Amino acid sequence: MDNSEAIDALIELGLSTYEARVFTALIELGEGTAREVAKTSDVPRSQVYTTAKELQSRGFISVQQANPQVFQPISLSEVESQLSREFASKRDTAFDRLKTLERQTAPAAEQNEDVWTITGTPAIIGRASQLIDEAETRVIYGAKSLEQPDAELLSTVRSCCSRDVSVHLLQDSDQEISDQWRENECVSVVSIPPQQAKGDHAVRLLLVDSDSFLLSVRSNRTAPEIAIWSANTTFAEAFSQLLTSSLPVTE
Repeated sequence: MDNSEAIDALIELGLSTYEARVFTALIELGEGTAREVAKTSDVPRSQVYTTAKELQSRGFISVQQANPQVFQPISLSEVESQLSREFASKRDTAFDRLKTLERQTAPAAEQNEDVWTITGTPAIIGRASQLIDEAETRVIYGAKSLEQPDAELLSTVRSCCSRDVSVHLLQDSDQEISDQWRENECVSVVSIPPQQAKGDHAVRLLLVDSDSFLLSVRSNRTAPEIAIWSANTTFAEAFSQLLTSSLPVTE
């Protein structure tokens, strides 16, 4: 039976070539000595001992202290769990470091009068959620559809209630709003007069405090959602004040 695909998959999951070959050989054998593993795996016998020690330290095999030593793989379900834990740990470490870098560079970025562009609904929702997370007093949000709120966006809105941040949902005439929004005590619904309703291309509008905004559009039903946003800039403050003054929102 060709086990090259299994070996390649284990290598992609983070095992070294020798680790993947030795472990696959042990799965095939059930258990084996260094001589037997070397014959099955094409790994030099002298390297089998070193590789087995590494696999044992990772919790993938057990070693019987006999003469000669006998190596045995642990259950595949436990190996799968172990690989999942290793991946999660590496992922968390990587993103913790990236977030640290992001925090270190954020002050410099905020000094720029920048307006940013984002493409794609997931990225736009992620940015909107981050802006809402940074709200201190007020959030104003309107969208073409409020019937099925995104889980990430809804979670950040809920967190506003614990921070005493008011959230105003903009509702066009006859627009349906999910009860998931209304269940949050800090959320109020504001009806928009027909003459102020969003155009055909508008997808969502977000105003945070008085100095951050996000506005997205879609040119047609199949086109990607595109947004512009800015935070803590003079432009964002002016744009937000201009829009807020035309909306029936009161504190």
